[in-house]
Amino acid sequence: MKPNSTFLRPLLAASVLALGCMSAQAATVNYTGLTDSGPLAGTGFSGSFSYDDLTAVDFTGSVDLSSFTLDFNGHTYSLADADLTSVAWFDTGNFLGVDYLDADSFSTSVSLVAGFFDLSEALFSYQPAGADQGLGGFTSFTTAAAVPEPGSVALLLAGLGLLGATRRRMG
Repeated sequence: MKPNSTFLRPLLAASVLALGCMSAQAATVNYTGLTDSGPLAGTGFSGSFSYDDLTAVDFTGSVDLSSFTLDFNGHTYSLADADLTSVAWFDTGNFLGVDYLDADSFSTSVSLVAGFFDLSEALFSYQPAGADQGLGGFTSFTTAAAVPEPGSVALLLAGLGLLGATRRRMG
């Protein structure tokens, strides 16, 4: 029996749309930590960041952050406040941490630095105006379930609609 190209073309197009949209997801990570030195020793910090999770299992390199927040010492730092491009680092698929720097938004400059070999080396640094620098460590990194981007959901719905229309036309 010869395949019906009228049926196969729309089915193939719908499949490509559905598969293409499933890969575009944002990974969101929540984190907490505690300063262990400097004038604000014992002060906690927390926040979250997101990046497009399009990295391969063995990916090595950086991915730009799509969102970032840091709550520390009564201030909320954001991606818009960053002095440099903020990125998440990976080594053969292993998350190493985030590089973020804000030296001029508030009276306390802050930075997050990814680990070189693994996540346990990642650190938090701060320096209040006119005071000594302090450091801190992370107590948790929690990855939230990946959520498809709105455009991806629209593509998926379009693909499913195309499949339904094709099936109805064939039936």
